[in-house]
Amino acid sequence: MKISSIENIRIIRIVGLIILCGLWQMPGTASNESKINVRVGVAKVDVTPIEPVVLAGYGGRTKEFDGIDTPLWARCMVIGKNEPAVIVVVDNCGIPGKLRSLLAKRLSKHGVPEKNLVVSVTHTHNAPNLRGYAPILWAGRASPDQEKGIDNYTNYLIDKMESVVAEALKRREPMQLEWSRGTVQFGGNRRMIREGKWAGFGFQRNGPVDHSLPVLVARDGKGNARAVWANYACHCTTVGSRNHVSGDWAGYANQMIEEEFKSAVSLMTIGCGADVGPQPSGGLGDAKKHGSSIAKEVKSLLEKEMIPLPGVTSVTRTTAKLPLKKPLPRKHWEDQKSAGNFHGELAKEMLSQLDSNGKISSEVDYPIQSWKFGDQLAMVFLAGEVVVDYSVRLNRELDWKRLWISAWSNDMPGYIPSKRVLKEGGYEAEFSQVYYGLPGPYLPEVEDTVVSAVTDLLEDDFGAKLDQEIAPFHRFPSLEPATFKRITSWLKEPKSEKDKAIVQRIRKRIRSTVPVDATMISGQGQRTEWHNFSGDFVERTFIRQSEKGVRMSWTFPFIKEKGEETMTLCFLGGLGWKAEPETGGFRMLINGKDPIQFDVTTSPAIWSSSDEEIELIYLPTWSSSLDSGGFFFLHILKPDDQEKTDVKISVSSIGEGSMRWFALDSEQKIMNRLKQLKEALK
Repeated sequence: MKISSIENIRIIRIVGLIILCGLWQMPGTASNESKINVRVGVAKVDVTPIEPVVLAGYGGRTKEFDGIDTPLWARCMVIGKNEPAVIVVVDNCGIPGKLRSLLAKRLSKHGVPEKNLVVSVTHTHNAPNLRGYAPILWAGRASPDQEKGIDNYTNYLIDKMESVVAEALKRREPMQLEWSRGTVQFGGNRRMIREGKWAGFGFQRNGPVDHSLPVLVARDGKGNARAVWANYACHCTTVGSRNHVSGDWAGYANQMIEEEFKSAVSLMTIGCGADVGPQPSGGLGDAKKHGSSIAKEVKSLLEKEMIPLPGVTSVTRTTAKLPLKKPLPRKHWEDQKSAGNFHGELAKEMLSQLDSNGKISSEVDYPIQSWKFGDQLAMVFLAGEVVVDYSVRLNRELDWKRLWISAWSNDMPGYIPSKRVLKEGGYEAEFSQVYYGLPGPYLPEVEDTVVSAVTDLLEDDFGAKLDQEIAPFHRFPSLEPATFKRITSWLKEPKSEKDKAIVQRIRKRIRSTVPVDATMISGQGQRTEWHNFSGDFVERTFIRQSEKGVRMSWTFPFIKEKGEETMTLCFLGGLGWKAEPETGGFRMLINGKDPIQFDVTTSPAIWSSSDEEIELIYLPTWSSSLDSGGFFFLHILKPDDQEKTDVKISVSSIGEGSMRWFALDSEQKIMNRLKQLKEALK
């Protein structure tokens, strides 16, 4: 069929008109207006207490708050037109499920289905105690006025939460939803472990963490961020037990994000960080720094391309039954009720349950909720204080690249420990149950119960692929690359003449260094984790100068090159507690002879045997004011002629009464690290 020239002109004109009107677009060039397809509303309301009230979070505080460091807020985001998904995030330690249910009933008249509501908290420990939260914390020790203050603030907060949801509903307008994921690294595992058991709170650097920072943004038709929602797995306890009202690091993060994006409301939720604490902690200054790290990463993510989302396409909710150990009999609680402490108050609560119900429940109802944004993102909302192992495991069993996990949502049943935490024992596994009015610890099956409930909701659409790579944010990244970069510069220009001479000696000795790992064989050394040559926390064996003769020994395979009259061995370790008294130091023996005496230092050093046939060189590459870690080079001028005899090294304490220590890293990996050190010495 032929087309006339006139018809050709007509077709061209029609196509041109379509293009000019924006009715036809090439693939991938959709107009910005077509992306603005989700109705979103946001609002916030000040919920700073206006009357005296006690604060939650620390059992040692007994009075109403003394002052206000920062205001507290309730923030809301509404997604969708009909039966919208609603999240309310409150600056508080925790909101019990009964209060969520009360809010849900009020919101039903606003068209919000009960199943679509999420109530989360930032878990700041500097917010008012709410009725029903950690009920044993104030039981029996709050005055009538303090009880009244708790009730007044609880009612005040419920009113404020209803009002902020109503306001967000009114403010809904078409927006574009997007999300992305970044990382921040101030959260550190706080469970100190010694010989497999909990030993208190601190910074267990090699413990599991979740450094992911998922961020969701809603932009209006002009591209302005109107809502920014971020999530990070860390306790909100930087300020400590200071008896002042404060939003802690999450409050500062919200404040700084809103200062950066003037038209936005910021929502900060908390992931599975029940055993993760902010590092460092100690005051408002540290809290501001942590908040700033969140805000900077959010800004960086929003300046890059993000993944578009279609809105909340599915909301599901289930309740798991978490198994507790069999509750103790009535006699136990009768004996405990007069204890006059938290245990005594728990006993009274258990006796009340026995009198009312005839038994103490051995299960905990546990709500789990999920929001799906098409097949692009699945959000999971877990109740209570969930330890980080749940994030690690769910990110393995589901597609972590499309997964967002929030805890401290919809109820506060207490800590949710994992198998690991229950085995190690300690606060999160045991004593914390008292505060939450539970009769005892969970059974190990609790982990499988929670994980199975979550995967049942999500695995059909968000299951892990068979060849899925491991999520990269559950361990602290190694400091080794930065260390070698830093020492390369230092090795080229040592500051002192002494350091220059030692560096020259190392350059010479490293040529004959045998790249084999040391192997521990015996000794009285103790194991711990501490900073290695790069500052990473690693397992090491150490001895102190606390007693004379305390010894540790290890061997090197004997490898003597033909024609070589010398041999250098290299091992990684450290020296520490420089401030402790000097008591003579340590003695090193090589195959039982040629003693070398050395002591704690944080600077490069050389020690030799009396006949100068053995030389020990120490190159610290990480140091503090008291400790150091680095490379030890043991240069043997006349190797033993017995070709097949291993070289045995022993180090023992000469003095006593001092905590000075010598340590050997359990994992050496000498071959690769020597290679990098040789490159740095060029």
